[in-house]
Amino acid sequence: MAATARLVPRLVVVLAVVVGGTGGVGTVAAQPDPQKKAAAEAAFRQGKELIDTDVPAACAAFKQSMALDPQFGTQYNLALCYDKLGRLASAWGELTELAARDTNPARRADAEKRARALEPRLVRLLIVVKERHPGLKLLRDDSDVTAFMGVATPVDPGKSVLAASAPGFRPWSLEVTLAGEGTVVTVDVPALEPAPAPPPGDGDGGGRDVFRTPVPAPPPVDRGPARRRLGLIVGGSGAVVLGVGAVFGVMAGGAFDEARELCGGDVEDCRGDTAAAADKVDRARGSALVANVAVGVGAAAVITGAVLYLTAPSSPRAVGPGRATRLEPVLGPGQAGLVVRGRF
Repeated sequence: MAATARLVPRLVVVLAVVVGGTGGVGTVAAQPDPQKKAAAEAAFRQGKELIDTDVPAACAAFKQSMALDPQFGTQYNLALCYDKLGRLASAWGELTELAARDTNPARRADAEKRARALEPRLVRLLIVVKERHPGLKLLRDDSDVTAFMGVATPVDPGKSVLAASAPGFRPWSLEVTLAGEGTVVTVDVPALEPAPAPPPGDGDGGGRDVFRTPVPAPPPVDRGPARRRLGLIVGGSGAVVLGVGAVFGVMAGGAFDEARELCGGDVEDCRGDTAAAADKVDRARGSALVANVAVGVGAAAVITGAVLYLTAPSSPRAVGPGRATRLEPVLGPGQAGLVVRGRF
């Protein structure tokens, strides 16, 4: 497959040449270096000699010949060698390219026939990512396969190591066995775990303990009016979002009713305009999703606003020496909450 770009003519004037030794007929832009051409011919002949006794060495020789002087005939022999070696995905890829580009009609037809025969036997790898973190990168045996997420991709059988990484998260890896002709091997990549925070002391002298003078707490201030205003703003915003959720809920119900009417009363057994009904159902689901999210967010905002408003200090007279009140978070083993401290 990597030889595809090199097989494309690069000059306006192309010359069709018959390469006798490599058995290929191709369009080339310029004659290769004579020494490279001779080395390619020698590698090709070596591959032909080894194909019946040492298949891996024969494939390596054909691949070397392609790198020195890419020819369709060499590519055809490389594809047959991959097939004999059991690398069905590599063979299928080379044959598919030949079926589209080879200038030899008989060989092109044979490549197309062989590619069709191989296709149902291919092992495919499907990578399913649970959470696509920003900057997520997937590797398969050190090759970047991030673009193949969610696509059942033909692969050669054998063992592979899949790895996932993203900034700020722990890396993940798994060794998988790709086997079974005609099967799809599915690998689920879980959500990555957040990376641990740097230990205390990092950046302040190589991890050494540093004594810091405690900063005294500021004097208590009356935050009652400000907190009540914030509670009203948050609660009001939540009410607006709840209204939006209600609107989308009505839209979802209307779209679903229209779909049911188009189907003759039963969406599950649609006997009407199925395409239009499916479009209405999709709209209904989209509106319902927005409605659910909006209602959840709105309700949370209303509750938060109420808590802010109700826990605000009720009178400035409560602030002063010996009479300050304040809310303090309490965190500990088995407990979490807020505590009101002060004198009343």
